[in-house]
Order: sequence, then structure tokens, then C-alpha cells
Amino acid sequence: KDAAGFVGSNMVLRTQTSSDQVRALIERGVPLYIASPGRVFRTDELDATHTPVFHQCEALAVDKHLSMADLKGVLDRLAVAMFGPDAKSRLRPSYFPFTEPSAELDLWFPDKKGGPGWIEWGGCGMVNPNVLKSAGLDPDVYTGFAFGVGLERTLLLRHDINDMHDLVEGDKRFSEQFVMGE
Repeated sequence: KDAAGFVGSNMVLRTQTSSDQVRALIERGVPLYIASPGRVFRTDELDATHTPVFHQCEALAVDKHLSMADLKGVLDRLAVAMFGPDAKSRLRPSYFPFTEPSAELDLWFPDKKGGPGWIEWGGCGMVNPNVLKSAGLDPDVYTGFAFGVGLERTLLLRHDINDMHDLVEGDKRFSEQFVMGE
């Protein structure tokens, strides 16, 4: 693969799992609620919080009358399910081409190294009306929301791991501390 992710003259490694969502929307119709997990590839350098290859889970909901409040409610429930009853999340305005409005999803960590603060967890937004039109849906009738989180980032946050390197280096002593069901 080259620096842009091309593996051949007309093939590129996926940078998002959202390609599954488009196919599901066209084949299954509405209402649609889908999660798309998978491995993705980016040009990111490996550092304490990034890796060029990671696992992502994106979700898409398309139905009548969905709103940003519905998206925030789902994200709040997901944060509590993943990080406990005291989990707090916020949406920070951002830009993604297929959602409008778009936001970054942050989580509050009171015990973060360097003092309490917000940490980015993923991206989200309301499905752009042009995406709905492209799928043959009337955006005056149907709305949708989408979000995506990195699974390795979730693991870092959930288990207070400070460095992404620990997840990808394959040190048996590190991985043995994570036992299924605990």
C-alpha cells in the first residue's frame, strides 16, 4: 500500500466502515438502524492516541422524525453503558461531509492525567439531506443520524491506558491483564 492507502490501480483500503451503511440503506430500506464494525486504515502516525490501523464501529439510524436530541440521547446511553453511570458526554461543533450538522463526541474524565478534562471519543451528526436523496428518500419525511467511535480508543478510555502502543505491540504481559468477563 502507498501513503494514500492505494493497494492497486483502482483499489484503496477503507478509511471508514460507512460503506456498509449505504448498501444497507438501499437494500433494506427504512426504517434502518445499523451498526457497522470493522478495521479501517488511515495515514495517521502511531502515537500515544493514534494508530494507522484500528477498529471502528459506525452506526446509522434513518427513520421518520429523528433529531439531534435523539442522537444525543443514544450517545449518552452508549457512554453510560461503556463507562458507567457517571459518564458525561458533550457534542462539539465540527464538519464531516456526510452529516449536517456535525459534531465531535467528547467524554469527561475527572481522573485524566494532567487533571480533569474532556477527551475526544468519536464523530457524529445528522445525515446530510443530499445523502438521503441519493438513497431515494425524501428528506422532508425521513431524517437520520450517524456516529462512529474507535474501538481501541474506547479500550484506552475504559481501562485508563495511556499509550496506544501498548495495544499494538503484542506484549503478552500487557494483554494477559484483560480477561474475558471482567
